Amino acid sequence: MATATHAGGDLTGERRIGTGILLAYALPNISISVVYFPLNLYITPFYSEVLGLNLAVVGLALFVTRWTDVITDPLIGTLSDKTKSRIGRRKTWILAGIPLMLFAFWMLMVPPEGVNITVWYLLAFIFLVYLSNTMIDLVYNAWGAELSRDYHERSRVTGFREAFGTFGSVLALSIPLVMASVFGISGLQNMTFALAIATVILLPLLSIPMFLFVPQPEPDRVERTRASVWQDVKSIWRNGPFRRLLIVSLCLLCGLAMTAALSVLFVSHRVGRPDLFPLFVFMYYLSNLVAIPFWVAVGNRIGKHKTLLLVIVSLSFWSAWLPFVPTEWTWVFLALMMLKGACSTGPTLFLLTSMMADVIDVDTLRSGEQRAGLFFSIWGMVKKGAGAFGALIATAGVTLFGFDPRCASTPERLEALQAKAQEGADIAVCQNDPMSLFMLACFYSIFPALIMVAAMPLLRRYPLNEERQQRMRARISKRSSPSVQSADT
Repeated sequence: MATATHAGGDLTGERRIGTGILLAYALPNISISVVYFPLNLYITPFYSEVLGLNLAVVGLALFVTRWTDVITDPLIGTLSDKTKSRIGRRKTWILAGIPLMLFAFWMLMVPPEGVNITVWYLLAFIFLVYLSNTMIDLVYNAWGAELSRDYHERSRVTGFREAFGTFGSVLALSIPLVMASVFGISGLQNMTFALAIATVILLPLLSIPMFLFVPQPEPDRVERTRASVWQDVKSIWRNGPFRRLLIVSLCLLCGLAMTAALSVLFVSHRVGRPDLFPLFVFMYYLSNLVAIPFWVAVGNRIGKHKTLLLVIVSLSFWSAWLPFVPTEWTWVFLALMMLKGACSTGPTLFLLTSMMADVIDVDTLRSGEQRAGLFFSIWGMVKKGAGAFGALIATAGVTLFGFDPRCASTPERLEALQAKAQEGADIAVCQNDPMSLFMLACFYSIFPALIMVAAMPLLRRYPLNEERQQRMRARISKRSSPSVQSADT
């Protein structure tokens, strides 16, 4: 079998990919995470507390815009698989998505003065952000899945990427932390402005090494009958491990989205320390980053699906205690959030993405094509749908139980509201009751954990392990024409 090598890495998976290539590939995920961070954490409180939209309406808007991905994700995924370009099929779409992302993200995070901010404004620009995200992140993930054909090397690729992504989240958190502690600048409006500036600088800058140095391998192909997009989708749906992985992803990412949507509100109202939110989330993501190499090593030893089971059990265990910690035990909250962080977004995403690359091999063996773009488009719809559905459950749930982010949850905050009202400010003086705060904590921790635990039976019987994946790769290599085993750089 002919092999494809490039600058220190073997793209068939017989040798490790060069660290330089992995670094160049992973760098853009720093800036992508800087974009994700405020989308996951700040949009809900920013558009409700600062800009005055109803909390449940904001959650509904985020949910509705995600349904547009039913059209855009498969379309862009299929087109990126079929694109023929002198610079490469994956690079073309990412280059087109970057300017759209910069414009839409800026308008979402820094609304122009004098513009009436309505739910339609939010819908328009969140849609454009999601569209540009599809053009960038979906294709970026598909590109990564094609860099290696080895079971464990794929975990190394996704581990690098998610470690850099988690570093991007830490960076996004450190910006408001430095603003508050060094310059005395706080407030959601200032944070979103600073993160918009960071995105405009980092996204194009950190993408340059990837465009210059990361190869784009030609996909595996054997002779097959041409099919329509709909036939392709039906064929993909018959992939049993893929269907199972979609359901697992739906549960896990829905739970993580619930936690993310309520993070600011949980620290501000349940812990009662809005001033410490940057520190709390900084430590959360720092522990996430530090833990990724550990989970990569565990996955190499016992397999990806078993490692993901351990991640779920660990995350659920540490989450279960949060609603019962007394408000004054601030540092206990911090310790539990750090332990949660060590088994949260980073480990979950790198394991799921690596497993996704494996299920694509099942399709390649059956269909004769490597349709990574279409696979990641369907998975992307599930990821985004799970994120939107999780945010909707969280925001609607706490609203149903009487929680209002504009009301006071501590005596100090109540006194501040009363003082402003006495000075003539047009604000309502209200207070969240203990039950609403308890339910806020439950929707932040226990309920997401229960949703994630629902995925465990599917993982226990997950059929695609290292041995089966290696057998598939051997059969694919045997059937593939040597002419398509070279790398297109």
